[in-house]
Amino acid sequence: MSRHPVPRALTAAALLCAGLGLVSCSTPESAVSASDASDTPACKLLRPVSVRFGLGQPSVSQMSGEGCTAHSPEFGTLTVTMRDKPLDAVATGEGKRSALRFGGRDAVMLMGSLDGVCKIFLGSGARDTVELRLGRTTAMTPQVCSSLKKATAKVAEGLGTGS
Repeated sequence: MSRHPVPRALTAAALLCAGLGLVSCSTPESAVSASDASDTPACKLLRPVSVRFGLGQPSVSQMSGEGCTAHSPEFGTLTVTMRDKPLDAVATGEGKRSALRFGGRDAVMLMGSLDGVCKIFLGSGARDTVELRLGRTTAMTPQVCSSLKKATAKVAEGLGTGS
């Protein structure tokens, strides 16, 4: 009969780590910091969209602390960023420009020259704009923009009625 010390050691280590994990997860400080990060204004807007499109839990964007990002292989990477500037000042860049409306709010779509990337700038007040960016490597830009329009409509619902 042979003994297997490695599996016993791994089991003991797993039990020890699980016990330590439970202790560290129950500390109030870690719970507060996790909820603070996911409760940014951009993440509050993105959360209902991420649920509807199966994107998983949104998180603060690595590119900008003002933004929030969610991702799924099927939908792509959706980033929502809050801007403290009016729509006309923010809606700049290269690509085919189209004027749109969502929930009574003015919007500008930029179908960029980069394949698989689309941006929509949604007016959220007299001096505020929400920027939505969807990138997907598995679709052509018009398909990406079509998906982004659906996500923007959901974000506009979260903002309420526009002027």
